[in-house]
Amino acid sequence: MKGKVLEFIKRHKKGLIILLVLIILVGVVLPGMIRGKADQLLADMYQSQNPERIDLQEYISGSGTIQPNDQYSITAMVQGEIVDAPFEEGDIVEKDQVLYQFSTDSVENTIKNADLSVRQAELTVSDAKKSKSETTKNLSLKSNIDGYVSKLYVKEGDVITAGTQVADVYDNTRMVLTVPFNAADVKSSWVGNTAKVYVSDEAQSISGKVTKVAATTQNQAGNMVTKNVTIEVKNPGALAAGMEATASIDGVDCNSEGTFAVKSEGVLSAGASGTIQSLNVEEGDYLSKDEVYLVFEDSSVSDSVASAEISLENAQNQLESAQKSLDDYCIEAPIAGTVITKNAKEGDNINATYQNALAVIYDLSKVKFQMMIDELDVLKLSIGQEVNVTADALEGVQMTGHITNISLESRITGGVTEYPVTVEMDEVGSLLPGMNVNAKIVLNEEKNALCIPVDALMRGDIVYVQDAPEAQESGKSKEQTQEDLANGIPVGYHEVKVTVGISNEAYVQILSGLTESDLVYVPRKQSVDPFAMMMGGGDTVEDQDVGNIRE
Repeated sequence: MKGKVLEFIKRHKKGLIILLVLIILVGVVLPGMIRGKADQLLADMYQSQNPERIDLQEYISGSGTIQPNDQYSITAMVQGEIVDAPFEEGDIVEKDQVLYQFSTDSVENTIKNADLSVRQAELTVSDAKKSKSETTKNLSLKSNIDGYVSKLYVKEGDVITAGTQVADVYDNTRMVLTVPFNAADVKSSWVGNTAKVYVSDEAQSISGKVTKVAATTQNQAGNMVTKNVTIEVKNPGALAAGMEATASIDGVDCNSEGTFAVKSEGVLSAGASGTIQSLNVEEGDYLSKDEVYLVFEDSSVSDSVASAEISLENAQNQLESAQKSLDDYCIEAPIAGTVITKNAKEGDNINATYQNALAVIYDLSKVKFQMMIDELDVLKLSIGQEVNVTADALEGVQMTGHITNISLESRITGGVTEYPVTVEMDEVGSLLPGMNVNAKIVLNEEKNALCIPVDALMRGDIVYVQDAPEAQESGKSKEQTQEDLANGIPVGYHEVKVTVGISNEAYVQILSGLTESDLVYVPRKQSVDPFAMMMGGGDTVEDQDVGNIRE
């Protein structure tokens, strides 16, 4: 048996040596390597650090791109040839300075033609109105008597024919008395003389005027030969047709009583046919002789006047539009600023297919930028607040600005609500549009504040502080290991509740609970892959939860 063993050993000597080496490695070397790698793993997962005194600022940061205070793209409102463009790129222009002048030949011809059209339309309107006036005269009916309208037989809109009775008219303001005188006493020269009229049952006389002496005689009872004399008197208000009276002329009395009648009384009859457009009198109105009392319609005349007036208005609008468009042929700078681009020059012909801006002007008297601020921070900001600014292109240059606008129009990106905040630079300096800048808005500042890294703060007000050396040597830390690990407390550390002050992205102020001699637990932002470490690899992986140790 022994011989067989020896023979087996001789045959497999090389393999047995390799097996022995592997056993030694597994039993002795590998555990040591694992322990070493585990120690290295823990060392890479955290570090201990003393609180330190620093000048701490609580701030909000952001970034943006420099923009001009204002900018304007010059566009053409008209088409045609540019006859003048007295500026170049890089020039500083003033507001209302002429930039482009287009040829005005076509619009000036348009203005001349429009002006001629207005004059022609004015003449047409004038002729139409004259024609209407003349036609209206022919369509108007005039009274042939004086007097009051006692009754109207027609109304506006009625269609009447020539001879239609329109109204009854009478005049009782003056009364006419016809009385007989002895023919031997009557003189033709009495016409125009004053006569005294005695109304029956009236004690006073009325003065009148002789208007007519009859040329013929008439026989009265008793073979008395008489002549009628007509006397006109002003009606004092009491006289009426049919009343009787006597008269005396130049001391000669009449032969017998005469009878009063109204001076004029009659019927107005239409002298033409048509539709009544307007009646100029109402019942009870006084109508004078030759006064127009009725007007017939003539729609053709009215339509021609209205048409002429519309044509005149259109011509005036075209002239006004052409005159206004003349302003568009001269383009002035809308703002003061620097010409950034000039795309069109003198001699260019601008047509409907031209899509570019003629030129672009920037107002660089001020510059600004916009940054996006998280909804959790935006209420901490206010208009006028100072902003510290640095530019990527201006290394080492510190600049300031101030907030000019906090927009209420939020934007949501990746589930985060942000608000645009506009910052205006206090000085332009070497800043140019398009440069990227970083901004910091200081909210609070504490000098010589006791601080720890933000990552060292657990659950808002807890810090892990390293156990005292005597506690570690006594084994007390080992006794607490299982309980502490269950609570998430690293081995060799204990919880301390602290009071915090201001903070920023890197540090938090400690108001109470720690001293500068304490060693606090600070998780690293990167941890190693334990499996890779044990297998000899040294690669690290990003730890997304930097506040906790990954098990």
